[in-house]
Amino acid sequence: MATALYLLIGGVLLLRLVIGLVLTWRLARAARPVRAGWAAGVDVRVSDVVGVPVTFGSTILLPTEHVAWSGAKRRAVLTHEGAHVAHGDFYVLLLAAINRAVFWFNPFAWWQLVRLAELAEMISDDAALAALDDRPRYAGILLDVAGRRQRAPVALAMARPATVHRRVERILAARTLPPRLTWRRRMLVAAALLPVVALCAVTIARGTPAAQPAVGPLSESHDASGALARYAGFYQTGPRAVLTIAADGERLSARLTGQPRFELARASDTDYVSTLPPARVSFVLEGEAPARALVLHEDRREWRAERIDAARAGEIESDFAHRMDAVPDRFREQSPAPASRAALLRIIEELQRGSPDYGRMSPQLATVVRAQLSQLGAMFAAFGPVQSVFFRGVGPGGYDIYGAQFANGSADFRLSVDPDGTLEALIFRPNGDGRPGEIVGCAQESSVMSAAGTIPIKVALFNATGADVALFGLDGEGKRKSLGAVGANRTRVVLTYVGQPLFVTDENGRCAGIVSPGALARYLVVQSAPNGEPFVAARSFRLTPSSGSEETLRRYIDALGKGAPHYEEMTEEAAVATRQQLLLDQAILARLGPLRAISFRAVTAFGNDFYVAQFANGAAEWRIRLLDDGRIAGIALGPQY
Repeated sequence: MATALYLLIGGVLLLRLVIGLVLTWRLARAARPVRAGWAAGVDVRVSDVVGVPVTFGSTILLPTEHVAWSGAKRRAVLTHEGAHVAHGDFYVLLLAAINRAVFWFNPFAWWQLVRLAELAEMISDDAALAALDDRPRYAGILLDVAGRRQRAPVALAMARPATVHRRVERILAARTLPPRLTWRRRMLVAAALLPVVALCAVTIARGTPAAQPAVGPLSESHDASGALARYAGFYQTGPRAVLTIAADGERLSARLTGQPRFELARASDTDYVSTLPPARVSFVLEGEAPARALVLHEDRREWRAERIDAARAGEIESDFAHRMDAVPDRFREQSPAPASRAALLRIIEELQRGSPDYGRMSPQLATVVRAQLSQLGAMFAAFGPVQSVFFRGVGPGGYDIYGAQFANGSADFRLSVDPDGTLEALIFRPNGDGRPGEIVGCAQESSVMSAAGTIPIKVALFNATGADVALFGLDGEGKRKSLGAVGANRTRVVLTYVGQPLFVTDENGRCAGIVSPGALARYLVVQSAPNGEPFVAARSFRLTPSSGSEETLRRYIDALGKGAPHYEEMTEEAAVATRQQLLLDQAILARLGPLRAISFRAVTAFGNDFYVAQFANGAAEWRIRLLDDGRIAGIALGPQY
C-alpha cells in the first residue's frame, strides 16, 4: 500500500508537470514573434493567453498589452526575463520540480523548489535594477505586473503574487546591488560541494537493497469524467450560434454552429485551449454546480455565452439548417427579403424616438439594444430624418445589406428578418457626414484638438507593418487615452465621431500618423516606410492587382468548395473568418456550380483586390488582400457592408 501510494502521488505530480510542459510549449509555439528593434537577439513572442511576462526555456512571452508599456517598463521586463534565460533558471527549476515529484514525501524537496525560485527572481530583479537604476519605479512595475493573471501552466512568471511582497521590501530597503558572483567563485563553491555529493551518493548506493519485484499497481487512472461533466452542455454565443461542449472521458471538445468540432486541452481548472483553431474557453463556475456560462476567446476577441437548454440549442441548430437550404439561392439571386426594408425603416424611427419595440426583435437583439439604447438613440438622433434607403445586396450569411442617407450623414446596415417581420439581427455602420477627413503629420500633435463631434463614423485600420501598433484617442483634458493595440496583419474597427482625432503609434509610442476621420479617411492602412518607420495611408494607390492574387483566389475557391481550406496559407484573422463561414460558403459555391472565369475590377480603398468570379450558375464578388509573403490577410465573398 505504501509503494502504491508513493507511486500514485509521484506519478500525479510528474504527469501534471508533463501536461503543463506540453501545454506551455504549444502556447509558445502559437505565439507571434516580435521583430522590433528592441527585441533583437532575443526570442521574444506575444501571446493572447499570458497575462504577465513569462519565460519558457529560452523564449520570453509577453502579453498583448506590452504595446502600451513605456520604454522603461519594457527595458526592465526584458532585462528581468533575459536574466532568467542567461542563467538557465527554467531548466534548474524544472529539475527541482522533478526532484520534488520523486521525493514528494520529503519537506526539503518542496522547500528547495520554492527557495530556488525565490533566488532566481532576486537575481533577475538585481539585473533589472542595474538596467533601470530606479528602485521605486521598478517596485511599482512589479506590483503592476503582479495584479494580472498568469495562465501559462509551466513557465517563470515575472511577478508571482506569493513572492512580490518580500521582493518589493528587499528592493526598497537595499541601497546598493549585491556583488556579483564571478564564474571563478562559482567553480570554487561547486568544488567544495563535490565531496559532500560524492559521500551522499556512496552512502545511498551501499544502503540500497537489491531490487525486488514491484508490489501493487503502478498507477491508478484518474476518472475526470465527473469533473468535466459540469462543463458539457450548450452555450449561446450569438443570436444564431451555439457552442456545444462535449465531454468524452478525460477530454473536452467543442463545436460552434456551422463549424467543425475541435479538441480542447486543459490549461487550468476553468480554462481550456485549442491550437487549431487558436482559441481559449473559460468556464464560469459557481460552487459545484454545472458551469452557467463561458467566455470564448478567439482572434483577440471575446464572446460571453450563457448556458441554454437542449431545446433552445436545437431551435438554433434547426434555424442554421434552414438557412443552409435558403441562403445559397438568396445569395445567387441577390434579392432582398420581403419584410427587410420595412423592418429597417421601423427600427430607425424607433431608435430616433428612443422607444424601440422589443417585442418585434429576437431576445438576443433586444438585450443588446437595451444595453446600448442611450448611445444608439443619440447617434440616430444626430443623423436626422431618413431621406432614402437603398438595397445593396445579400451577404454570404443570408443577411440583407442596405445603405441609408440621412439629413446629416449616411450609414450602412446589415440585418436579418423573419418572414413575420421580426428583426433577428442588426449591425450598424455609420459613415459620417460627408466631410472628407484627413491624415496630418505627427509634428502637429500639440495643436490637434478633439472637436465636439456628434456624427458617428466607423474607421477600419489594417496593420501591414509586421509589428504591433497602438491606437489612442483624446480624453476631456486633451490627453491621450489608449484604445488598444492592433496586431501585425490584423484589422481593427473603431467607432468614433467625425472631428475626433485618432493617434496611431508604433510599439514604442512614437507617432506614426494622426487621423481626422471622414469619408476619405475611413479605411486606413499602416505601412512601413523604406527606413522602417510606420506611416498611415488613407487609401491604396495601386491600380493593378497584387502579384499572384488571382491564382491564390482560384486555389482558395477550389479548396473552399471541397470543404478543406488551406489555413496555413492565411493569417490567423483570415483563417478564423474562413472557418466561421465555411459551411455556408461551401453551400453557396455548390449552388453556383463550377468556376468558369475570374476578372479583376479594381483595388479598393482598403487595398483589397476586387474580383468578379463567373460560375456555371451565376456570379459572385470577391475581395482578397495578400501579404508580401503571399499569405491571405483578408478575404470576403459577396457584397460587403
